[in-house]
Amino acid sequence: MFINERILQLRYKLQRGYLTLLAVYAPEEGKTEQTEEFYETLQDQIDKINKNDYIIVAGDYNARVGKIPIQGIWAQMVKSLLTVMHTN
Repeated sequence: MFINERILQLRYKLQRGYLTLLAVYAPEEGKTEQTEEFYETLQDQIDKINKNDYIIVAGDYNARVGKIPIQGIWAQMVKSLLTVMHTN
């Protein structure tokens, strides 16, 4: 489903439920107003997803979180996701 020019949502049926994938393309670093609007819209979409779905948010974040480059945050998220998938 097309949300806007920066967010695409896909939902797949799996053997053990559903997977919702959000493909994102965040505004460039420094565009504060656009970035805030992007993350508000992204959070709204995440809040609408069925609570039983597996969720993956992937894409180009074009940003930093604090002093940690987004790649470091992304690596932590992937590690956590793999741990959850392995334990299920």
